[in-house]
Amino acid sequence: IAISGPGYGESEQAAYDAALAQMNKLQTVLITGSLPVKIEIEKLDSISPVLGQEFIKNSFITGFIAILAVTAAIYVRYRKIRITIPILITTMSEVILTLGTAALLQWSMDLASIAGILAAVGPGVNDQIVITDEVLKGEQLLSWKERVKRAFFVIMAAYATMVAAMIPLWGAGAGLVRGFAVTTVIGITVGVFITRPAYASMIDRILNK
Repeated sequence: IAISGPGYGESEQAAYDAALAQMNKLQTVLITGSLPVKIEIEKLDSISPVLGQEFIKNSFITGFIAILAVTAAIYVRYRKIRITIPILITTMSEVILTLGTAALLQWSMDLASIAGILAAVGPGVNDQIVITDEVLKGEQLLSWKERVKRAFFVIMAAYATMVAAMIPLWGAGAGLVRGFAVTTVIGITVGVFITRPAYASMIDRILNK
């Protein structure tokens, strides 16, 4: 039987010491039988470090392929490389910012967390399409800011719905999908408040210069 858990600290040694302290505490609790609640086993998994590393690598490769596939679909939709490239750059930036935020929060990346990042890519691309369509309309009665504001109303409504859907997953399945919920929320939050406004400004400059 193997019980694993992360250790956090400002250095590798500090993280090791923190993990060791947690292990000793858990060992004491298990030996003395002083658990505050009855144990109910939800799921048992055993994955070797080599196999786990391979899963992580394959997940990132799959994510990269997914982004390329989405980019190809965008090109088929607009037939303009000057629209396709900004969407690709924005999507990649969103993934990098999500990983950076997760690292800043010291959140351990597992398969569920990586799946959450991939899940956040879809709404991100959808929001960029909404913004692009609003800019391409070019209605004379509406300024660029008004058109983007109208697009962001739709984006914020979708964002609130997505966050609300992720909240129940925080404790679902004994926390097994908590990483999925956390990285999904981080991804869409980074997108709505950072990459979407940046993309809106960039696409307006490209199309209306």
